Amino acid sequence: MIRWATALLASLVTIVAAASPVAAQESDPEVVRAGTIEVVPAEEGSAVLVNGSRYGGRVRVSAHSAGLAIVEDVSLDQYLAGIQEVPFDWEPEALKAQAIAARTYLAWTLSRGRTGSGRAYDYDICATVACQVYAGLEPTLTENGERWRAAVEATDSQILLHGGAPAQTYYFSTSGGRTRTVSDVWPDIDLPYLVGVESPDEDSPFVEWMWRLPQRQMQRLAEAAGLVDGELVEVVTTTRGDGEGPWTVTLRSSGGDETVDTWTLRGIFNQVGPAVLSAHLPALRQDGPRYPQTVLSPSYEMKTYRLPLLEPGGPPVLAIHQIQGRGWGHLVGMSQYGAQAMAERGATAPEILAHYYGGLTPVEAPEFVPERVEVALVLEVDDFTLEVTGPVDVFVDGRPAARAELGTWHMAADAGSIEVELPAGIGLPPRLRPRAVQVTPFGIVLRLELTSAAEVSWETSRRGEVVETHGPERRDAGFFTVAIPLDPTATIRLKAVNAHGGIDVVLGSDSPG
Repeated sequence: MIRWATALLASLVTIVAAASPVAAQESDPEVVRAGTIEVVPAEEGSAVLVNGSRYGGRVRVSAHSAGLAIVEDVSLDQYLAGIQEVPFDWEPEALKAQAIAARTYLAWTLSRGRTGSGRAYDYDICATVACQVYAGLEPTLTENGERWRAAVEATDSQILLHGGAPAQTYYFSTSGGRTRTVSDVWPDIDLPYLVGVESPDEDSPFVEWMWRLPQRQMQRLAEAAGLVDGELVEVVTTTRGDGEGPWTVTLRSSGGDETVDTWTLRGIFNQVGPAVLSAHLPALRQDGPRYPQTVLSPSYEMKTYRLPLLEPGGPPVLAIHQIQGRGWGHLVGMSQYGAQAMAERGATAPEILAHYYGGLTPVEAPEFVPERVEVALVLEVDDFTLEVTGPVDVFVDGRPAARAELGTWHMAADAGSIEVELPAGIGLPPRLRPRAVQVTPFGIVLRLELTSAAEVSWETSRRGEVVETHGPERRDAGFFTVAIPLDPTATIRLKAVNAHGGIDVVLGSDSPG
């Protein structure tokens, strides 16, 4: 058996030497500098990985004084199919309503012109909750993803118009029973179709929420927020009428009072809460997990309770500060859980949209939606690793630099340019170099070196019958291992292929020589 293992390695050395008579020399990675790097999928199924998500459009990495910007140029339909805002197993009419709201929000965003950040980094819309949550190819690759794509296709070119222009279609998760009028949350905005409406039957874990902090912890939170002068005495909330109008919270301290509206206070507490009270905020829900944010919406009330304390020598009372609210999000426009509830009751997408947007119904208006969209995926990062799932073409400062490459590109911001580490073996066919063989009680382990990125696969056969397969899988240049059964009748066939060529090695009973 040992002689067979030794002969196996010898056959690998012979075959690889024949396939690659001139061995490549070890060298440091090649580094180039550029202002922009563009990566384009070279075939269907190829994608660029950014923060773990796959993107199928043209991905551009550009250098700026504040760091690198990663922007995807993608078709409109592919952009909308990549929106990941609601569960895709929801009712079809709720999905259609979401698709129309998302398309309208994009049209409204583009109609205003690019923001300052958009002009600086050359993009139309961002990919986060600050705009719309966009995740590239991931949504349609998940379970029920085709249901979402069907909703996008079924509502092609449909948007909501007001006064002949795209409406400002804000939407959010959960209202807790009623949405808010836009001017109540953002006083500078007054639109007749963004008014508070009833939104019953939301099957959401965030319809109601509540948490409490004792005096010492609330004091720390209020001090970190810059909202108290001296000792915090109590917190009170002012609402207006039937819940409409701005809500405000007053923090009364020994040095005076500080009043702030509930939306502004939400933003402050969401920022400083986890930083200063990480063990307590966001708070735990009654059913176990933490809330997604410290303060979930602008619809909440804060109050102070005083409880008698019976410990000898302790203070006479203990102050407990409570915040109790409803809903998740800004509560303006369409409640997503509310839309699902309406769809379950039989409402159509136009009826859902009319309910939440002041009677507006969708119309086909292709003139307001572009054929392509530039989406900011990541902004102002110091370094970035660009991985791919399949062959891609690469352009450096607009010039073709690589064709159908499979390798990983490492980039770092450096003095307003990109320092790019090229994949090992770029532009060359793959070769396999044997590095070590180890015989174990379970089989033989071969350690091999791949000289350039390739699709690698191998299969095990016994007496001509395939019994085990691996791959194909994309691998960067480097080392990997192959396990071979401790069986002289076994044959291993390894393949490594890229756009520039390939190698096919047979080891074992069918090996040459």
